[in-house]
Amino acid sequence: MSSENKLAQIKQKIERLRQELATVNQSTQPMPELINATNILRTNEYLTHVNEKKTEIVSSYEEYVKELEAFLSSVLERKLAFLKKTRARLQKKAKKKPKRKRIKKSKRRKPAKKRRH
Repeated sequence: MSSENKLAQIKQKIERLRQELATVNQSTQPMPELINATNILRTNEYLTHVNEKKTEIVSSYEEYVKELEAFLSSVLERKLAFLKKTRARLQKKAKKKPKRKRIKKSKRRKPAKKRRH
C-alpha cells in the first residue's frame, strides 16, 4: 500500500472518530427526571467514552504523523538523488574544454545624416 493511500485512510479514520466524538457530546445533557446518582453514572460513562475516543484520535494522529514523515523522507531522498546526479552532470560538462568562441569584429555604425526640414 502506498504512503499516500495509507495517509488518506488514516485521515478518514480521524474524521470518523471526530464525528463519533461530536455525537457523544450531544447526548450528555442531564435529564431532570432522573435522580442525581443516575446522572452521575451517566456523566462517568460519558467521560469514559469521550476519553476513549480522544485516545483513539491521538493515536491516529501519531500514526498519521509517522506515515507523513516516512512519505516526506522518501520524497526528499529522491529529490536529493536527483540533485546529486544533476550536479555530477554539470561538473562533468564543466571539466570538458570549453569551445573557443569567435570574437566578431564590431561593425561601426555610420552616423545618421541629419535631415533638413
